[in-house]
Amino acid sequence: MITLSENEQVGRYTVEYLIKQSDFCGTYKVKGEDGTAFFMKLFDDKAAPEKVHTDGSITEIVLSRKVKHENLISYVDDGTLARDGESYPYLVSTFIRGSILSERLSQGRLFTPAEAKDIMAGVLMGIEYLHSIDLCHNDICPRNVILEENGDGRTVPRIIDLGHLSRRVSGSPGFPVDDLNLLYVAPEALAGFFQKEADVFSAGGLLYAMLTGKAPWECAFAEGDTYQDRKKKVRAARKEELDVRALKDAGADDKLVELIQGALSIDGGARISAGDFIGALAGKDYAPRKTGSGGSSTASEVKKKDDPATAATTAQVEIKPAKGGGFEDVAGMESLKAELTNRVIWVLRDREKAEKYRLTPPNGMILYGPPGCGKTFFAEKFAEETQFNFVLVNGSDLGSIYVHGTQGKIADLFKEAEKKAPTIICFDEFDSFVPSRSSHAAEHRPEEVNEFLGQLNNCAKKGIFVIGTTNRIDLIDPAVLRKGRMDLHIEIPAPDEKTRCKIFSIHLKGRPLADDVDPQELACLTDNYASADIAFIVNEAAMVAAMADEPICQAHLINAVKSNKSSLQPREEMRKIGF
Repeated sequence: MITLSENEQVGRYTVEYLIKQSDFCGTYKVKGEDGTAFFMKLFDDKAAPEKVHTDGSITEIVLSRKVKHENLISYVDDGTLARDGESYPYLVSTFIRGSILSERLSQGRLFTPAEAKDIMAGVLMGIEYLHSIDLCHNDICPRNVILEENGDGRTVPRIIDLGHLSRRVSGSPGFPVDDLNLLYVAPEALAGFFQKEADVFSAGGLLYAMLTGKAPWECAFAEGDTYQDRKKKVRAARKEELDVRALKDAGADDKLVELIQGALSIDGGARISAGDFIGALAGKDYAPRKTGSGGSSTASEVKKKDDPATAATTAQVEIKPAKGGGFEDVAGMESLKAELTNRVIWVLRDREKAEKYRLTPPNGMILYGPPGCGKTFFAEKFAEETQFNFVLVNGSDLGSIYVHGTQGKIADLFKEAEKKAPTIICFDEFDSFVPSRSSHAAEHRPEEVNEFLGQLNNCAKKGIFVIGTTNRIDLIDPAVLRKGRMDLHIEIPAPDEKTRCKIFSIHLKGRPLADDVDPQELACLTDNYASADIAFIVNEAAMVAAMADEPICQAHLINAVKSNKSSLQPREEMRKIGF
């Protein structure tokens, strides 16, 4: 990795000094042409190809462009530095003046429960924002939070270092893991499941540290420990009960202790969401999510689950009847809805006629396409249209920190679905469940992929219909996609203009509106915007109007469109729906 010199010019920025450096990246303080201070990251994409986006850009740069929130470091600019015939991408972000949380804790400066809750609420608001745009931070820990003192006397926590930012991934993530602070990494993330629930675990660990001065289940690492060595030590430490006495000694009441225990649950499915975590800190009632393992695991429960003879493999999901408006709630996509109604739904509903004509019901379908375009929503509405039993399965529902635990949960899930047939099972981010066995993502879990293949074989005969949603159909094992397993491959594209108009109308409904609001004009301004982008734009405009205590007007909405680019890549030529 090259090193920049003091006063060296990089684009419109002048280098002041090096902050830290690795083989892949150097972080500098720089100043702009007007003297404003910024952070600059200079990358060597050849040193870490796993951090390169599919379009050849640095993944951190691509994802950072989408991030805009008070409690997060913000994107400013990016470019490329040419040096000795090589090109080095760089990212410029806001410079935050304040103290790094890890430095304050290392000096023994702890926080009162009131102070800790106030700071944690800000951190969680940043996390919740990332989750709302389908991103996970993956490295929430004391070294990545800066406490900035504002002029009005407020301490604003800001999450920094977006180098591990990603969408939910399973297996080999698109970033190096050996630099993670494993004391704050969730159990399922240690096993390769990086997802929203893992960020909540890390936030719980951060709150624990602010009160006690130490990480939960803290353990010591030796200088020569490898990443695998450190993982083993962390897992061993977590077999013991969490030291809640330290929390009580720090002044935490029973309600706060219970909240932290819930966030630090070994079972990801038992954890509170970031949004509910914020509410609980503000005093709202917190009811721990119940799971088959009883929520937060005690040392004895962990020991029992760690025993292969008694491993807990029950899937933490609930199969229940699909109730709702069905396709009537879906804006646009009329031809797709008609196609599925005529070619799929009636076959699933009218088994007698299907048998009479010897029609084989499809086993399942893949809904693929760009993120934020409503694939999971469409799957739920499809289930409501059939009126079958339905279950939505995320990675944390089947993920296990124990070897082969996931394999057992998969079998249990399909067994339960058969008991309650007819059942629709929807696997969100299906590529994380069944990655191609030739890829790094599946190298540690071939048994789990094989289990899926076996369960998918002609599951329609058992009254089970499987839906898989994915942004990357190319990452799914080819054997899963063949006929007799996932028969239908359907693209859910970015909404067209007519659909965007309806989506704006849906999200504006029930809000105080000025007379000039025109969804059709907004639809024209948002070509290639995802459904999630539109929902965010309406919410941002509503926030501005609420602060001014006035109706939402067209200007609010247009300004929100201008300040929020589409989260999608430039529109490609749409492919036909495949059956």
